[in-house]
Amino acid sequence: MRENRFGPFGIQHRDLGQVLGSPSPGLAMSTDREDAVARLMRPRSVAVVGASEKPGAPTSFVMRNLIGCGFRGAIHPVHPTAQAVFGLPAVKRLCELPQLPDAVLIGVAAERVLGVLDEAGQIGIKAAVILASGFAEIGPSGQALQATLAETARRHGMAVCGPNCLGLFDVHTGLALYSSRLAPIEAGNVAIVSHSGALGIALAHSGRLRLSMLISAGNAAVTDFPDYLSFLAGDARTDVVGLVMEKIGNPEAFSRATAAMHAAGKPVIVLRLGRSQKGAAASAAHTGSLAGSDEAFLDFFRRCGVILVDDADEFIETAALLSRERRRPRSKGLALIGVSGGSMAHVSDVAEQVGLDLPELSPPTVATLSALLPAYATPQNPLDVTGIVFAEPGIYRAALQALAADPNIGVVAAVQDVPAGLDDGGAEEYLGIAAAIAEHRAHAATPSVVISNLAAGPHAQIARALDAADIPVLHGTRAALKAIRSFGDLPCPALAPAGLPLIEAHPRWTRRFVAGKQLTEREAKMFLADHGLTVTRELPARSREAAVAAAREIGFPVVMKIESPDIAHKTEAGGVHLGVADADGAAIAYDAIMVDVAAKAPTARLEGVVIQEMVEGGVEALIGVAMHETFGPTLLVGTGGVLVEFLRDSAVAVLPIGRAAAHQLVGRTRLAHLIAGYRGAPEADLEAFVDAILGIGAIATAYAGALSALELNPIAILPKGKGVRVLDALIIASGGKG
Repeated sequence: MRENRFGPFGIQHRDLGQVLGSPSPGLAMSTDREDAVARLMRPRSVAVVGASEKPGAPTSFVMRNLIGCGFRGAIHPVHPTAQAVFGLPAVKRLCELPQLPDAVLIGVAAERVLGVLDEAGQIGIKAAVILASGFAEIGPSGQALQATLAETARRHGMAVCGPNCLGLFDVHTGLALYSSRLAPIEAGNVAIVSHSGALGIALAHSGRLRLSMLISAGNAAVTDFPDYLSFLAGDARTDVVGLVMEKIGNPEAFSRATAAMHAAGKPVIVLRLGRSQKGAAASAAHTGSLAGSDEAFLDFFRRCGVILVDDADEFIETAALLSRERRRPRSKGLALIGVSGGSMAHVSDVAEQVGLDLPELSPPTVATLSALLPAYATPQNPLDVTGIVFAEPGIYRAALQALAADPNIGVVAAVQDVPAGLDDGGAEEYLGIAAAIAEHRAHAATPSVVISNLAAGPHAQIARALDAADIPVLHGTRAALKAIRSFGDLPCPALAPAGLPLIEAHPRWTRRFVAGKQLTEREAKMFLADHGLTVTRELPARSREAAVAAAREIGFPVVMKIESPDIAHKTEAGGVHLGVADADGAAIAYDAIMVDVAAKAPTARLEGVVIQEMVEGGVEALIGVAMHETFGPTLLVGTGGVLVEFLRDSAVAVLPIGRAAAHQLVGRTRLAHLIAGYRGAPEADLEAFVDAILGIGAIATAYAGALSALELNPIAILPKGKGVRVLDALIIASGGKG
């Protein structure tokens, strides 16, 4: 029988308090949910239902991994007929176990999972790993099964990894409830949590990261990323967490968990999958076509203070750097040093492309380098120290020290390619440089890294020397530089907005929206005016005579538009005439609008025309609201007018946002340049525009279940001090689907 520190059968069921003992190091237990997650992540004993010795079977990998990785807790195989599995005594059912395990791995088919999970919960097991596929990922039938699974787990107060997952692996303890072959992984301080099992395996076995934990979350039906993050925030063996995500189940919980990570000083890296997928249906409003799902996720992650990466290479290099370099740069300036002018030029080009600053060196630094380097070397950033350093590596070390001491420099990167194809003799020529870098890093306060332009990394001999000195060696020019950019500009979670304008939904409007009664533009403006926004003066007209009279009352010139609840985009239907200058023009415009719209939209209900004041000057902007399946109402701001989709100048924010965030939202668009007064134009009223943004955000929040979309396009931002004016508005009611 396999020996373990808990005795041959683990800790006795009658003394459950001893099963958990004290909380895991660094984890403050305060709730039943946290207690269950702790049992899932750090069990002292485990049961494996469906345990098998059959080669290739998932539970065979689990058993082999638990034993081969050195898990020292009790392992209880559960099998309907076998007396033993891999030499460990087996029982037929969980209820026959002589001791209560902390966690159970359920390795049976989907249709049998619920029975096993319920049995586990009834006997008091609080944590489970469920491998089986056949749940929400297959469609409605699987979704129903997963909902029942989640309810069963919640009823018993259980934490569950999966279903449709590979399991989890604690590299430090050997807890390998993992159903795939595990090659040796060096223990370290990076945790990976992934919806995708395959990507998790690829990242974990890249050979570039030292791991604390590997978690294949699968469908995350019960225990989700916020639970794992909350645990890892208190895990003394984890300093960096990398997430591979397809979805966010609970944005509020995720935000709280990333805040806990930030408070613990632990950066979170996110590689989000499915960023190119289009929405299920296009909205009739421009906002729906612009506010892509990815933009909302980007804003949400930005406000959570996580590091977003574009691909697996960037994920690996960012995690490698953050896990090894705990010092923080004093500035964003990057200094490059190497022995090749061509290599320096290449890296400098890419650095500029990814937005890194290569600042000028200070005069004292230039003077130091001038005295140190041969006359034919140029003391600048990037710095080519020339081939003299092969014979005199001390010069390389002194140059590193000079760069690190420059007040403009936050990170020093040694660019050194030593191709893996070199013979050992060729690689040995670079050992002096590697030693100089290692000696410098041991005593420098300024962070330093090594960049290999080749994704394959440097020659093994050099890699070993740098690794022994714990020097971050980053592979691939672009991925390396983007990792340095993230390192130099670690984001912080956004503070909760304060002082937001609050409104109450009016029952009259709510009933209309929920009933699905669409508004005309004039009615939409009445709604906006009721909630404090400034709209154009306008009057309805159902005849050419009424149109002329209304135009005279408002004052020429005027704008004339079709009024119809069925036409979202009036210009395309021939329903807009601008700058109507006199009574004759108003009569002609009325007739033309009615004829043209009837021809282009024959099924639309036509309710006459609207005559509105002509607003001269100002910057045309767009404010829109769309409903996001994950975040609810999201806000879009950008350049407005008829060319809105052609220009595609917009930025998206998840609500709510405060005044500072609204300013930042505008600043992420080219609209900001127009507001500031582009090419001699007068400065527009930015503060009034921000007021309008906050007002629309308050409306969207108050009517979240009643509105499907809301769009102000254009809203005119008048010269500074003169406010804004809503020129056109579109509101799409939810019809009870919100």
